[in-house]
Order: sequence, then C-alpha cells, then structure tokens
Amino acid sequence: MKPKYFLILFLLFTAITGCTPPPVETTPTAFTLVNTPQATLLSVTAETTVQPQGEEPQETCVSSSIERYQIDSELLRGPLYFSVYFPLCYDETRESGYPVLYALHGQKFNDAMWIDLGAAEIADRLILEGEIVPFLIVMPYEEFYYRGADVNNFPSALREEIIPWIEQTLNVCAEKECRAVGGISRGASWAMRIGLEQWDFYGAIGAHSLPTFRGDISNLPEWLEEIPFDEEPRIYLDTGRLDPEVKSVYRFENILSQKGFPHDWHLNEGRHNEAYWQENMAAYLRWYAQEW
Repeated sequence: MKPKYFLILFLLFTAITGCTPPPVETTPTAFTLVNTPQATLLSVTAETTVQPQGEEPQETCVSSSIERYQIDSELLRGPLYFSVYFPLCYDETRESGYPVLYALHGQKFNDAMWIDLGAAEIADRLILEGEIVPFLIVMPYEEFYYRGADVNNFPSALREEIIPWIEQTLNVCAEKECRAVGGISRGASWAMRIGLEQWDFYGAIGAHSLPTFRGDISNLPEWLEEIPFDEEPRIYLDTGRLDPEVKSVYRFENILSQKGFPHDWHLNEGRHNEAYWQENMAAYLRWYAQEW
C-alpha cells in the first residue's frame, strides 16, 4: 500500500512550512512534561476494507485507516508530524484500550516508511486471520534527521508531546506492557537508545538493521546494569548478512549475551534496504504483538 497522495500531501506541507531548521538544543537528561499540545488532523491518508473470503458481508466494521496529524512542538520549535494506523474496527469505547507500537523510520525517510513497507496491509491480514490482536501504530516524522543524537530533541518530543496526546486522546492502554518502540535503520538506533534509557516506560524494543549511534555500544553495559532483574523490556534484534553495519550489530548482540540480557536475535539473508524490511515486516509485527 503506497498511497501516492500521501507523498503529495507531505511535499505540500513541507513547502508551506518552509522547513527552516530551528536552533539545535541539547536533549534534557530528565523529562519535564510540557503542556500537552493539540494535534491537527491533516488527512486520512489511506483506508482499506477487508472481508473474510467466502463469507457474507457482516454488519460489524472491518476497515482500517491511517491518519496524519501535526503538533506545534515547543521542543522542536516547529511543526511535528506523525501518522497513526488505526486497526480493523478501531473502537473508541473498547475496554482496556489498544496497545501501541511507536514505529520510527530510517534516515532520509519519513512517517510513511512503515506504511510503504506494507505494515498496515500486513497488520490487517494478521488481525483478520487471528494471528495478532489489534493495536495502533504511531509513526513520528523526524524531520531533522541530520542532527546528532546527543543534540537532538526528537526523543523528548516523542515522550513529552506525541505520547501524551495519543494517551489522552485515543483509546489506548497507558501501561508499560502496552507500549513498544521499534525502528528501522536510524529509527532502530533511536528505538534502542530510547527503550533502554526509558526501560520503565516501554515493554518492548525492536531494532531492525541497527547501525547504533556513536557511543551507544560503549554505554550499553551501563544501560543494562541499570535495569532491575525481571523488569527487562523484551528486545528483538535483526539484520541482514550483507548489511554494511552487520559488525556493529554483532558487537551489540554480544554484549547483550555476555550480560545475560534476554533478547531475540535474528541474522537473516539480505541487505540494508527496503526489500529486506518488507520481507521481514510480518515477523516484526507478530513479535511486537505476541505479548499483547
């Protein structure tokens, strides 16, 4: 599913806003929640209706949708965009709320990346077939991806602006066990850093084709030692054999193993490209949902 009008809308809003990089700020070491901003619905970027084969039309809803929002971010000093996948028959009154995957994109991609790789279509199918429970996928756009990780407010904007809006506005579960953060390429680096530093906030961390930020491998032992026994988030780590960053992933995984930190490790055939991520997308979504 690659809705062409998603890209058109994205380019239009980029042209309107000017995309002038705001001053770089150092990411705070502790989170102080700002006032939860209001989000503006920009568009419904995709919608699909699925009917089980061989069955008569049902009265119950079997549609999913993807909506794009904008927040005026105080932390980033400008617009912050994010897309939300609403699963089949999203119910605003469902008891206990839906789990959420916060899915981060790779460098030079945008919040359409996971959708372009088939995440929504695959989630629809897996939900319809009863393999996974319905959950939301929230996909933030890191517009200023060229900023170094240590001078970047993107993680703060996710935690302090996007997530409070999601949990106060949509019908989601706000417990650690209901939150997962995952990413592809640069998004994997963010997911691992964010998830391990905020181990008490996320129940699962997925890192797909992890390149690691500078210093993260050195910091990894200390991060792991800070996490109490039996409170470890679940970790999924995978890469392709021909990925140029495969040696970094090996080093990262070796430290996890040496520290006895539980994790799922997958060395697959493939490269650092969209074909690899698309081929493995169903496995990713099954893993995120397996404890939900």
